Amino acid sequence: MSFLDSHLLSILIWLPILGGVLVLATGDDRNAALARKISFGFSVATLLASLSLYRNFDLTTADMQFVEQMPWINIFDIQYFLGVDGISVPLILLTTFLTVIVVVAGWEVIQERTAQYFAAFLFMEGFMVGVFSALDGVLFYLFWEAMLIPMFLIIGVWGGQNRVYAAIKFFLYTLLGSLLMLVAIIYLYSQSGSFSVLEFHKTPLGMTPQILIFLAFLAAFSVKVPMVPVHTWLPDAHVEAPTGG
Repeated sequence: MSFLDSHLLSILIWLPILGGVLVLATGDDRNAALARKISFGFSVATLLASLSLYRNFDLTTADMQFVEQMPWINIFDIQYFLGVDGISVPLILLTTFLTVIVVVAGWEVIQERTAQYFAAFLFMEGFMVGVFSALDGVLFYLFWEAMLIPMFLIIGVWGGQNRVYAAIKFFLYTLLGSLLMLVAIIYLYSQSGSFSVLEFHKTPLGMTPQILIFLAFLAAFSVKVPMVPVHTWLPDAHVEAPTGG
């Protein structure tokens, strides 16, 4: 496996984030054309890299593939641990494809704070790929929560008349739901001695803890989807959000 293939997931995460930093470096709207071109270039490059992920994915095994693992915070056994399976690969492809569409859709529509707008989507793309490929509970949670920041800004800055209310409502709903998931992750660590998602799978648990952990994750995912009855942030956020959001 080549160097690029062995670090492909890191490339898919950090390439759009790097692109977002470069877009922000273009400054104000006098360089809006340059910001658009950089955003488009990095979004297309990330899409092409994700196609390599699909092309080299082995459909004959259920094992995690393109695994990257290195120590991060040793005292808690927190690792920079990435990998994908047959469920996460299509989601990564969908993310990279839609990001290109979003950049093109906002090409002429966004005329104010152009660099910040496109940078927010590039950051969010990297965080979303991180969510779909993280195999460490803490790393997953950090990427999961980091997605809130660019989405909050996209709604709150480029949204409609009631954008601030919609952005705060969206942020509070998703943050509170995610806190339950954090509690569940910490509990799984206390039982398994590791934040590795693969170790979570092997940890024997009683029926009651399993149900409570399921409900905690369900709460976080239900808010993000969203599902009834925790869906009430959606009408406000989607009405006020710009087209790309």
